[in-house]
Amino acid sequence: MNNESCKNCSVQLVGKFCHNCGEKVVEKTDFSLKTLLHQFVDGVFNIDSKVYKTFIHLLFKPGILTIRYIEGIRKPFMKPIQVFLIANVLFFLLLTQADILRIPAKYYFNSGKNLNIEKKMVATGSTETELVQSYDRVSTNISKSAVVLIVPVLAIAFWVLFYQTRFLFGMHLIFAMHYLSFFFLSCLLAISVHKFGNRAVQAFIILTNFIYLFFAIKEVYKSRYIIAFLKTIAILLIFVVITGLYREFISYLSFKIL
Repeated sequence: MNNESCKNCSVQLVGKFCHNCGEKVVEKTDFSLKTLLHQFVDGVFNIDSKVYKTFIHLLFKPGILTIRYIEGIRKPFMKPIQVFLIANVLFFLLLTQADILRIPAKYYFNSGKNLNIEKKMVATGSTETELVQSYDRVSTNISKSAVVLIVPVLAIAFWVLFYQTRFLFGMHLIFAMHYLSFFFLSCLLAISVHKFGNRAVQAFIILTNFIYLFFAIKEVYKSRYIIAFLKTIAILLIFVVITGLYREFISYLSFKIL
């Protein structure tokens, strides 16, 4: 019988793994080149497999990722917050100048709002070019950090519209996080039609999000076609209002704190 204790939680060990915390007993073979190389390769491919599987489900199997998480099938997939953060980083990295979750300076400074740009230039000791650069940098950083606030607001919309399902609020949060992650990625995919103009981009984003949300709602909330159709329209309208208010607030706050 093994009389050693786990180095991690101090529970008496039985076998090579701690039954309490899962920590492995350290052996000399753990430090062999063969073992370390195997762990490295295994770790890389496991991560890649999990990322690949997660985003395939997110993009092409609307609602399934949420259902798997609710059912407790979580090991093969990334956590919702991880998916959200990756999609968020990609969105702001590749669409820095996008007029979606903030208003870029080239639009905001010429929006007709009473911004008193000259007064701000004097107060900050900056040229207009420097002010534009500072505003774009600040608004991007704030929008990227605060975008998580959209999730609970969107979840409230799901909770109200699907109250009869008796889902716990946390379930709506997971669905909102997955949907917002898809929204970020759909905006990235819209780059492919950018050469056809802004209207084509807008149409692409609206159409892809409508189709995705429709099937996701049917899958997660088990709604009938007509109910799913009407509630998809309602959610998209609510989402447009939420993002519109968000981008205005971010732009206003960014200009104020310059």
